[in-house]
Amino acid sequence: MTDYYEINARAYFERTNRIDPAPILTPLLPHLRAGSTILDIGCGSGRDLKWLKGKGFKPSGLERSPTLAIMASEHSDCPVSIADLFEYQPPIHYDCILLIGTLVHLAKPEFPQALRSVMRMLKAGGIMLLSMKAWGGSEKSEDGRVFQLWSDSELRREFGRQELTILEHTRSRSLLGNRDVWLGYILKSGQ
Repeated sequence: MTDYYEINARAYFERTNRIDPAPILTPLLPHLRAGSTILDIGCGSGRDLKWLKGKGFKPSGLERSPTLAIMASEHSDCPVSIADLFEYQPPIHYDCILLIGTLVHLAKPEFPQALRSVMRMLKAGGIMLLSMKAWGGSEKSEDGRVFQLWSDSELRREFGRQELTILEHTRSRSLLGNRDVWLGYILKSGQ
């Protein structure tokens, strides 16, 4: 999926940057301390980095698309690394990791390894905010991207296997104004 996001970086930035992230991120705030370190994996436009920095946190981003990484860093004034989450070697362990729509393109058999990769970047007892498209199976968008759709029970099963505790769960419509429904989870690592 890097190619899509690299080729369409400007359009993706414009489409996602204008969305207010408060409905997604505000539920996370009670679970964080002032100055918490946060890694936004798949940070896209940097919208969430900017919002979190404005709240007094220490966010940084991880983005596979070099063009989006540069745009996100410039927009948010936060550091953004260019890498794949499976290969990234973080300089620190984070208090919190965001995966907002980040894992939607992974085939379901890759999901457990992705969670393990993310958990190795978290501090013990760290917090994760994850959102995935709801329903089941997969769908292909008009632009050719394939999205994996998940049921709540499938995700809960995976979280249990990874010893992640669900602190909060939401089900909401996409902020892009389309028909998509998203499942959101605030999780705590048991490591």
